[in-house]
Amino acid sequence: MYFNPVKVIETSNWVKAVSRNLAELGIKNPLITTSPEILQLQNIFSVFNQNSIFSNIGSNPTFESCRQAIDFSNKEEFDGIIAIGGGSVMDTAKVVMASMGTGINDVAKLLKVTAPYEARVPGIFIPTTHGTGSEVTMWATIWNMKEKKKYSLSHPDLYPDIAVLNGTLTLSLPVHISLTTTLDALSHSFEAIWNKNANPQSTEYAIEAIILILENIKELKSDLKNNVVRTKLLKASNIAGLAFSNTKTAAAHSISYPLTLRFKIPHGIACSMVMLPLIKINKIAIERELHMILKKLNLSKVSDLEKQIKEIPGDIIKYTLTDWGVRKEHLEELVKQSFTRERMENNIIDLSEERVRWILEEIY
Repeated sequence: MYFNPVKVIETSNWVKAVSRNLAELGIKNPLITTSPEILQLQNIFSVFNQNSIFSNIGSNPTFESCRQAIDFSNKEEFDGIIAIGGGSVMDTAKVVMASMGTGINDVAKLLKVTAPYEARVPGIFIPTTHGTGSEVTMWATIWNMKEKKKYSLSHPDLYPDIAVLNGTLTLSLPVHISLTTTLDALSHSFEAIWNKNANPQSTEYAIEAIILILENIKELKSDLKNNVVRTKLLKASNIAGLAFSNTKTAAAHSISYPLTLRFKIPHGIACSMVMLPLIKINKIAIERELHMILKKLNLSKVSDLEKQIKEIPGDIIKYTLTDWGVRKEHLEELVKQSFTRERMENNIIDLSEERVRWILEEIY
């Protein structure tokens, strides 16, 4: 049965939307999480109290960076959170929400909390990339670079109250980040379809997101300042988030984690590189869904769909393991590290080590 409690607002003026909803949620003193880039590009200082803004957030939230954000949140009595940025910003905001809701400052301890939080912290999330979907999920990814491990914070009290979609916020994204985040959303969509936890609504969302992405990605590459296209891709990312918020991700993400940790392959690239081999493996179990996608895109066969996906990175993004410094002798260890609990087992077709080895060899 489908469930997602987040209210999604599409707007051309995110500042007005936030102001209106702060009042509705009863937030008087919000903590703002953002990135250094968004802080400058969107002139955040002119919108919010400077003393309420935490912007020391990098490309992947770590235990250390999340602890810094928690320490900042303890400086005064904040009663809500506004996250404006990409996935790292929103994931960091959720860690802070967990700390504020439980009174726990230790990130490792927060990961273990399953009981309802003592206080639910209201949140407004505003994505500035069209890839993560974090504005409509209850999960946050935290990376431990020393251990070379990825952790997931998950709790029903971490669903944001409101997601605000404003396409103009994505206009400043350079082409490689635009494509990387879009590939992430495409991966989320397929992962929600070839998933043992799929339901009719999540699958409908996932198919809609795939269509929006593949119908608009060429135009994005030719005109990065096209706000109509950006808005559609932001919508696609959000819908993909609504899809996998119910299913979790599956094999593609599971295989991607050691690639990011060990070889610093950006998440959207790492998880999308394995999409094409996984389509070949999973297509026997998702024939109806693939037929619907082909029909909506006016394509005749699955190989046409694969060709469209293959064209997205083009010459812009490094898209083989060799490109990222992976050597043949690394593959065996990567196979062993690809089986992430609560991800790999979601795949609709059970994958053996032999099949994962084949996947990695296909993208080598």
